[in-house]
Amino acid sequence: MNGLTYLFVVRSLIDKYRPTFDFNEIHKTIINASPETCYKAAMELDLSDSLIISVLFWLRGIPFKSTVFKRFVAGMKFTLLEESLWNEFVYGFQVKNEIEWIENKEEFCSDNTNHKLKAAWNLKFTKTNTGCEVSTETRVRCLKRKSKIIFSIYWFFIRPFSGLIRLEMLSLLRKKVS
Repeated sequence: MNGLTYLFVVRSLIDKYRPTFDFNEIHKTIINASPETCYKAAMELDLSDSLIISVLFWLRGIPFKSTVFKRFVAGMKFTLLEESLWNEFVYGFQVKNEIEWIENKEEFCSDNTNHKLKAAWNLKFTKTNTGCEVSTETRVRCLKRKSKIIFSIYWFFIRPFSGLIRLEMLSLLRKKVS
């Protein structure tokens, strides 16, 4: 079987849109605030408040036209797949020759397409006894053998920096809410 799949219970929206994946990464933090407060702050998070994120995006050549989170992801051609207000939102993108908008969510969920890869990324907000657990997960499914080989090399080099960006984003969120 190719990739990993959650078979039984849809625990989050990302499970609905990208249950099968070849690569993933998860980061989380606890913030002393409600899920609603954290969610609202995340949507308005200014990524340029982090020197680390700014430098890493500049090094990767990522356009940084808008640094406010919800406008930034749109500028990167990430499609909002679904939102559960105050609980979770999940974005996705797909690649044939370049990153494309997702026009058909059902097709995005299927592995039977001519895309090279599909990726989903979420922020999830879970109420805890001490506030809110904010987690972020990235899942990537490579649909062609060649794209899996190429992406695995890319991921080997980029993953630590991708993780650092996610950790820094969670840190920014914690500071903004506190």
